Amino acid sequence: MKKSDFDYVTQLLKKYAGWNLSADNYFLVDNKIYNFVCEKGYLGSDELIQELRMGQKSMLWQVIEALTLSDTYFFRDYPVFRSFEQLILPRLREVNRQSRQLRIWSLGCSTGQEAYSIGMSIADNLVAASDWSVSILGTDISTTAISKAQRGIYTQLEVQTGMNIRRIIKHFHKAGDNWVINENIANNIKFLRYNLLDDLSNVEPFDVIFCRYVLNYFAPELQREIIKKIHTYQVPAGFLYLGLHEKVAGLEDYYDEVTGIPCLYQAKMTPSAVKQSSATTGNMPTLQRPHLKR
Repeated sequence: MKKSDFDYVTQLLKKYAGWNLSADNYFLVDNKIYNFVCEKGYLGSDELIQELRMGQKSMLWQVIEALTLSDTYFFRDYPVFRSFEQLILPRLREVNRQSRQLRIWSLGCSTGQEAYSIGMSIADNLVAASDWSVSILGTDISTTAISKAQRGIYTQLEVQTGMNIRRIIKHFHKAGDNWVINENIANNIKFLRYNLLDDLSNVEPFDVIFCRYVLNYFAPELQREIIKKIHTYQVPAGFLYLGLHEKVAGLEDYYDEVTGIPCLYQAKMTPSAVKQSSATTGNMPTLQRPHLKR
């Protein structure tokens, strides 16, 4: 891809998706553009870029979706899910014992593996989970990714990446050569297309938000805006998971790092957050450094 074409594509990504890519990301963009060109049958990237410059909006969003589609797999970074299962779920079971409600947001859910992993963790580790009202929201900018997530159908390779056979058999059933998530998990999960630059309307606050490997490519000023927005969608002192080694501008203004737990942060109790508590599941106690089983 020519430098001028790379610059044009990165400008589109910044305008419509908020991504702030530098020359260091050339090979990432070039590789994804190459895959898109091959998939759509273009003669080369020049032909695609020429069509984009003509203002083809439908093709523009297809390209943006292809470029923002993230790599994902079930139970990615398992220490994150281990802490969720052994620490966060027991805490939520205690805090929400009266309402028996649990709300979780998988932000940047891609093709659904993270949201379904959360659902399986809850089913396997929350005592009397069937008696609780569990609501998991999965959102992503990509319509293609959301469509796959909604179907809940995965290949043999996809389910084997991150799960053992016991978990696969327990939570999936066979459909030809593929595996389909079971209804008891799928019924608790809703998938929506959502752009982080927009507001998320008509949602109740979330106990836990997973926003992993989503904010890396945003400019610092946008990171600050987004983390502030995410904070407003949480219950007081709710929990936020980021990606491993992920640095987000403005994070310390709204969240405290939970010492000793990879990627876990707890929302600071701002005055506005305290006011929300009467309408939510209640104040979440500040989390102390825990001991996790291996």
